[in-house]
Amino acid sequence: MPEARLVKRITCDNPSPMTLQGTNTYVLRGEEGSEAIIVDPGPADHPEHLAQVRAAVGGRTVTQILVTHRHTDHTGAAAEFGEAFAAPVRGHDVAQCRAVDASPAAPLTEGEVMELGSLRVQVLHTPGHTSDSVSLWLRDETGAQEEAMITGDTILGEGTTMLDHPDGTLTDYLNSLERLRRYTAARLLPAHGPEQESVAAVAERYLNHRLQRLDQVRGLLREADPGQEELSAATLGEMIYGQRSGLPAGVTTKIAAAQLDHLQRLGELDRR
Repeated sequence: MPEARLVKRITCDNPSPMTLQGTNTYVLRGEEGSEAIIVDPGPADHPEHLAQVRAAVGGRTVTQILVTHRHTDHTGAAAEFGEAFAAPVRGHDVAQCRAVDASPAAPLTEGEVMELGSLRVQVLHTPGHTSDSVSLWLRDETGAQEEAMITGDTILGEGTTMLDHPDGTLTDYLNSLERLRRYTAARLLPAHGPEQESVAAVAERYLNHRLQRLDQVRGLLREADPGQEELSAATLGEMIYGQRSGLPAGVTTKIAAAQLDHLQRLGELDRR
């Protein structure tokens, strides 16, 4: 789905180890119409980003602004964008929804479809990174453009994503990856990092990576001294990812906590 026609990506200048090159904002533009939808406004206090998004919108009317999940590098500018474009803001979590004048802002729902000319935008609830994470399946009904999937932070353009445990769970995340790998014709449009040719291929890699990590955790738990206290999430995170991962200790602790929680849900671990 070449962005020059139906989808335009604008990357905010907020690079970091967690946001990679920055937060990708997407402007969805119906080829036949005069309307647009903005996805993930980005962080607060980046007026140059708003100006770039405004230029991508052009003379179109923004009908709504969607957020893929609650984290502030996606939602920080939501109120500003809502006012600038006189458009409601919508997310899966009602707390992220902002009405504008008479325009309602109902939460995004599983299976909901929005139309922009020939472009169909379908909401998929894909929790795991957070409980309110959604992906957006883009289809051109004329068949002239390839399918695409906006994944937010559920799948990134490079590297792997963190799980914001306990709000995000590995159990949900594995189910979401299983779902996304079935979209074999869709290009990956992530919230951070570059586009990829296939969301299904990246979902498959992510899934294998997570399952390998789980096996690693199982091995570390088996090797632990039974006379010592059970391994904490913080200790496991350090053992798995080490000091050279580049990730803050709090992030690796959350990932390990999500792994332990999943094993407990499977009945493999009795944690006090």
